[in-house]
Amino acid sequence: MKLILVCGPFGSGTTAVAGLLARLGAIGFGPYYRPTDELTPDSHELVAFRDLILTLASEETTTLLPGADIKTALERFRARIANQELGPYDDNAAIPIFLKHPLAALIIPQICAAFATRLIYLVRPVREIELSRRRRKWGAQYGAKAAGIIYSHMFDALINHSFPTTIVRYAELIHSPLQHTRRLAAFAGLKSNVDVMREAAAFVRSPKPPTDAR
Repeated sequence: MKLILVCGPFGSGTTAVAGLLARLGAIGFGPYYRPTDELTPDSHELVAFRDLILTLASEETTTLLPGADIKTALERFRARIANQELGPYDDNAAIPIFLKHPLAALIIPQICAAFATRLIYLVRPVREIELSRRRRKWGAQYGAKAAGIIYSHMFDALINHSFPTTIVRYAELIHSPLQHTRRLAAFAGLKSNVDVMREAAAFVRSPKPPTDAR
């Protein structure tokens, strides 16, 4: 079961990339979590996956919950997909699923064991993430401290494992969305025509200002 896992802290730009993947034809199922944030009207964050992650980890502390049975939880989630409980899915079609949640970074090796996973890492300066958090009036747990922990887990996986990974700098994504769209389509194994790629690239700059991201 092919998976594209979009990794990055809150405010790093994961919504822009997830929305781009959806428009390129990756499977996101839905429904998506809708935050109370006018700058992010659609998070492209699968509610079922968000619910799963929050049974394993805490957004308040950016840590795994004591006694979390990660392996079993992921096996059950994968079975739900295979049984088409989240929506139509044909494993033979070889179209990847995309998932995102910042705390998924805490369990990258386990996710990669459960799925044939490719990782897209969003990189944005921590100071910009903290400024974004303050503008949005998010709680402190969604800012610089959490970003440091999440990046630590991301790069631990990058250094100590050989999972297929590509790194996207948020500022460069905003500056050259079409170039990044082509690169990410190739990385994800998504075949799209020029018009589809242009539509996907356009999503990167809309509906949010380039100074903010989820």
